[in-house]
Amino acid sequence: MVYFEKQGSRRFTIDDLRVPVGVKAREEPIPLCYCFGFDESHIREDIARAGTTAIPDRIAKLVREGLCACEARNPSGLCCLGEVSRAVKRLMTSEGVVNLTS
Repeated sequence: MVYFEKQGSRRFTIDDLRVPVGVKAREEPIPLCYCFGFDESHIREDIARAGTTAIPDRIAKLVREGLCACEARNPSGLCCLGEVSRAVKRLMTSEGVVNLTS
């Protein structure tokens, strides 16, 4: 189950959704940005190639240009940049690129 009504009996499973919910996805592609199509694999590829990623900056630029529709496309109804930033930190740490404790 992914979503349910507080008052009522409607329940939504993964099979009812058009796109996976990133925070609930366990298999690739794990979506991060629903407006511009970025998922964890894009960040992982950038890190492997360059040691970092500019994806959060690219998303921020597109958001500033008014090209996002987070409230309609993101299952949380919120901007994805927080989740994208957390994913970048997690992936960079798991790839051994950054030591966040120093």
